[in-house]
Amino acid sequence: MNEKVIVRRAEREGGRLWLYVNDAPVSLDRVTPKRHMLVDSDALAFAYILETDDRFLYAIIPKQWWPKLKAALDAREPVWLRCGEAAVELQQFSDELSYLLENIRGNANYGEALEQAVQDVFFGE
Repeated sequence: MNEKVIVRRAEREGGRLWLYVNDAPVSLDRVTPKRHMLVDSDALAFAYILETDDRFLYAIIPKQWWPKLKAALDAREPVWLRCGEAAVELQQFSDELSYLLENIRGNANYGEALEQAVQDVFFGE
């Protein structure tokens, strides 16, 4: 079974970017980062993949938090996911995001809205 959690808040603190979610279906103490990200073109969101013994958990990062992602990427800060008291580092987040951004830039296959949003947030002047 695959499930999604949506990032509700993002804060840069202590040299890290913290992405906050509510009500994760499993404790973040029980998940393993997959070191891989996907794109949801329709929702204008990035998704970081985590897994447990029996499911994948997708941490969905909507466009409203992309400026925080860009700042953390520029500052080379690690990215952490937090739900309540549990937290997990999203390993290789910056590498994965950078790879996706370069693939989306100028690539109409991702849809015009996503391509333009990525351009505006990550490559805008």
